[in-house]
Amino acid sequence: MKKRFDLEILENADMNTIDALSDKYSAVSEAETENIFRRVMQNSGAADEELRVKGVEVYHRPVWKKLLAAASALVLVTGATAGGVYLYRNFGAETADMPTDNAEEATAEEHIEEETPTEVQTEEATEAVFMELQLHEAAPYAESMEEAKAIIEEHTTLIPWADRHNYRVDVKHYAELLQCEGYDINSLEAKSFIYHMLRNSFLYFDSAVGTLNWYINYEGSNFYPSAEFQIDLQNQEGYSKCINEDNDVFLEFFAYDDKIITKENISGIYQEETCSKAEMIRFPEDNYRYIEIAPPDYGLNECPSCSINCAWNKVHDQLMPEELALAFLDNFDNWQINGISEYLGRTAAELSGVYDDGSELKMTVDLYTGIMLELNIENSDTGFVDKMAVTSLQIDVPVERVEFDPSGLTKRIYTD
Repeated sequence: MKKRFDLEILENADMNTIDALSDKYSAVSEAETENIFRRVMQNSGAADEELRVKGVEVYHRPVWKKLLAAASALVLVTGATAGGVYLYRNFGAETADMPTDNAEEATAEEHIEEETPTEVQTEEATEAVFMELQLHEAAPYAESMEEAKAIIEEHTTLIPWADRHNYRVDVKHYAELLQCEGYDINSLEAKSFIYHMLRNSFLYFDSAVGTLNWYINYEGSNFYPSAEFQIDLQNQEGYSKCINEDNDVFLEFFAYDDKIITKENISGIYQEETCSKAEMIRFPEDNYRYIEIAPPDYGLNECPSCSINCAWNKVHDQLMPEELALAFLDNFDNWQINGISEYLGRTAAELSGVYDDGSELKMTVDLYTGIMLELNIENSDTGFVDKMAVTSLQIDVPVERVEFDPSGLTKRIYTD
C-alpha cells in the first residue's frame, strides 16, 4: 500500500515547494469523481434510503392457506438484499479512518489504484420457508356427506405437483429434536410429526429405487413374494416387477405417458389403462383429511397421494403409506414411539401399538421421507399375519424409464 502523504508539511510551504510536490499527483477527473460517488451510494444503500438485513431460516410459519408465490418472493428478496448488507458493513469499516475535507481529494486517486472495482455479487437465497406442523386433533364430525365435503373443501388448497416441496415442514428440525436427550418422543408434537410424515411422504422425495418383500399367512395359506421397484415421483413414472418364492417374475407394472400397464407373465395377458399425470393436486390440511360422518356414511377420506399412480399397489403402500397411517395411527392413544434407530442406513422411528380389532402393530418409519420401511401386523385371535419390509432403498437417484413391449402378448379387452 502507498504511504499516505502528510499534508501538514504544506502549512508553511512556498508555492515552488507546493508545485514540486503536486507534480506527482494528478487531479481526479470529473468521470472518476462520479464513479467514486456512485460506488459509495451503492455500498451505503442510499439509493433505497433504507438498510436491509439478511433473513434467517423460518419454520413454524403459519402459511397453510397462503399461495406459494408469497413465500417464494420472501426468500428471493431476503437473499438478494444480503449482499448489500455485507457491502454496507465493509464500507463502514473502510471509511472509519478516511481523511476528511482537503485530504479527500489527495487520497481519492490512491483509493482507485489500490482497489479494483468489482461487480456486486448478489448472494443466492438459501433460506427455506417451511409450513407449520399441525398438532394432531380428533377427526371433525359431520352429520352428512355434504357437510363433510364442505369441511374438507374449506381447508383444502389446490397446489401444482411440481411445487409440492414448498409445503414441507422443517424435517431436519423435528428429526433432530426426536434424537435430543430428554425430549419426550411421545409428546403430541413428536407423534404429530411422525403422522404427518407418513401421510405426506410424497412431499419429501423425488425418486426411489429398491426392493421389498412381504409375507401373508391367512386361513392356512402362506405367501412370500418380493418386488423390485423404481419410481420417478417427480414425473409420475415407474416400474415394478413382482417375484414369487420360486424366483419367477409373475407380474410387471409400467407407468409412463399417461398410461398404466399391468403385464401378467404367467397368462401372457396385459391390460392398459389411461391415467393422466396429476399436474395439480388437492392438498387438505393434515387435520382435515378425514371427516367422521353420522351413519350410514360413517366417514370421508381425502387422500392426495392416491391420485399419483406411478407405483404398483404394494410399492405404493410402502413409499406413500397415507391410507395405512390413517387406518392404524389416527387414534394417538393406540400407539407409541419406542425409539429412534437405524434401518438400511436411514434414521428411523420405531412404533408399536394395538389396532382397533386387537391386532398388534409394529412399524418402522424413515424420519426424513416418511417412507414406511417396515410393517408387522399380527392377530393372535384370528391367526392373521401380514408383514411388509423394504429390503433395499435409494432415494433421489436418477431413474431411467422402463417401457413396455407387447410382443407375443394378448391385450385384455373389457366389454360392457
